[in-house]
Amino acid sequence: QQQLAADGRLPAGSVAETAWRKTQHLAYSVLDDVNALMDRATFVATVMRLLTQPDLKVRRKVLALANTRLQALDAHDSEAIDELLALIEPIAGLVKVTGTDADDSELCACKQAALLCVATAAKRFAALRPELFERVAMLVICEDSLQAPNSAVASAALVALAVLCGELGTLLTRSLPQYLPPVLKHLHAVVSRLPDDATADDAALLVAALTTVQAVVENMPAFLAPSLPPLFAVVLSPRVHAISADVVGADLAAQVRQKTDLVAGALARCIPPRQLLPAQFAYFQREISTDPASACLLAEFVGRTAAALPRAQLEQFYKPLFKFFLTVFDFGRNAFAETSVDQLRSVEDAALSAFMRFVVRLNENLFRPLFLSFVEWATADHSDDGRVSETRLRVFYRTLNVLFDKLKSIVAPYYSSVLDTTATQLERFGVALDSIELQEEANRFEVPVPSDLWSAIVQSLYYSALYDTSASATSAGGVWSEQNFRKIHRHLVNQLANTKTPADTPSSSSAYDQYVGRVREYLAPAISQLAVAMGNDAMWKSLNHEVLMKSRSDDPRVRVGAMLVVQAFYERLGEEFLILLPETIPYLAELLEDDDSRVERVTQETIKVIESYLGESLQSYLK
Repeated sequence: QQQLAADGRLPAGSVAETAWRKTQHLAYSVLDDVNALMDRATFVATVMRLLTQPDLKVRRKVLALANTRLQALDAHDSEAIDELLALIEPIAGLVKVTGTDADDSELCACKQAALLCVATAAKRFAALRPELFERVAMLVICEDSLQAPNSAVASAALVALAVLCGELGTLLTRSLPQYLPPVLKHLHAVVSRLPDDATADDAALLVAALTTVQAVVENMPAFLAPSLPPLFAVVLSPRVHAISADVVGADLAAQVRQKTDLVAGALARCIPPRQLLPAQFAYFQREISTDPASACLLAEFVGRTAAALPRAQLEQFYKPLFKFFLTVFDFGRNAFAETSVDQLRSVEDAALSAFMRFVVRLNENLFRPLFLSFVEWATADHSDDGRVSETRLRVFYRTLNVLFDKLKSIVAPYYSSVLDTTATQLERFGVALDSIELQEEANRFEVPVPSDLWSAIVQSLYYSALYDTSASATSAGGVWSEQNFRKIHRHLVNQLANTKTPADTPSSSSAYDQYVGRVREYLAPAISQLAVAMGNDAMWKSLNHEVLMKSRSDDPRVRVGAMLVVQAFYERLGEEFLILLPETIPYLAELLEDDDSRVERVTQETIKVIESYLGESLQSYLK
């Protein structure tokens, strides 16, 4: 009956089958009780004898009992440790046992149980008995274990190896050539099947292999230089990061991403920079200089490396790091034609985020020459017509804005070095006459549509005025001296007359809404903050007059934009700006009678803002 049950030949649900299952359960309970009462010497002798049992189920149950004993063992009882650890080599030796196809699944389960015992024992006692576990490690990394065709056995071996590497550290260095290649082979085999052809078993194998790599990197970092490129191929693989929860399950997919991130962090922290950074730079040039997804991952990886560098090594490697980031910022110049704008922007965003992790660690002596080199890189001529690269300028101004956001007034003095470039670009985007329609036909199409570059430039002006705490017309130390104000203010106000919008405007967003939106978000804050920075009546008068003249444009959008800027003046300067109210009133009176209802409505809003600071109605002055 026992043999029939073992072979699955008892009728399912029959009385005999039910009775057998109950008897088996009782037998296991008795075995557990006997195990608990058995002294160590008897237990060890019994386990040794049962490990040779031909019945693999019995052998697997004995391994589970041994694992329980190892977990409960007192870590301070040296005699008990020596007695029970006598089992470990015989248990580890079970990974070399072979069998027939008929019992292959049970044999694999038995090997898994043996490797679990090894991992449990190594976690608790490897540091106490390193010589023993060095020998055990040789069994774990053998061909029948680490390179087993069964993924569950290989996963168990990888977990045990990870524990051994973590506990024994550099003692396993001399065995590195034996076990690291099989680990990398497992990694690349699984990655090649991602994201759609991988199974849950593949994902579990990938997690186990990444766990082993993490342990190796953290404990033997100085010996991994030759293995860095194949490790990068896994850690920086978009396939790994795109692993689908629908294919392998949500838990395993999350574990794969988490382990990949942990390995990348361990590489950034532990590998000597003299090995890691050249390998990263070379990998970018050789493997992914045209792959946007991998370029994003590598930029983030290098940013983590820069953030983890000790101060002395940061001073040693800051120039190559800066050069690398400039290369990534230029990604679009080398990318394939089919690379989309969104992909290029994702690379730019990732590189910018990583670059900031690097830059914020530099002191002024290191930062100043790099900033000037950055300005030169962004403003050099790169085309036959002598124009600078708009992509480079956009990257530069976006970076500058992030620096302003993080470092605030520390960055403000550096803005002087880009004022000429800012003025040139604003002149290119600006319209000197009241509107584009009044310009000559030949020049009309040369005025570019306000783009992301335009937004970044105007925002940089806002930040420079906001954080230039020493700025005033009488200050010698501020960016916004009278000379610099005169250089910029007219070009800045001329942006009001550029009403162009992108050709791919969404149908739900009219040209008017887009124009008003960018004036509210960028232009009005920048012009009004410039007035705040100057803090001088004479310059307020000049700036206010330029804006009011735009309110007489033949384009109603420009008239609306001018009123939005006037609103911003009063919202930021309050009662101080009332000194210019007399010259503003005639323009308000004209706009109240405007034929365009939108202009009239915004003018009424502006009057209400002014009245809130004046404390009385303006109606008597507007008649």
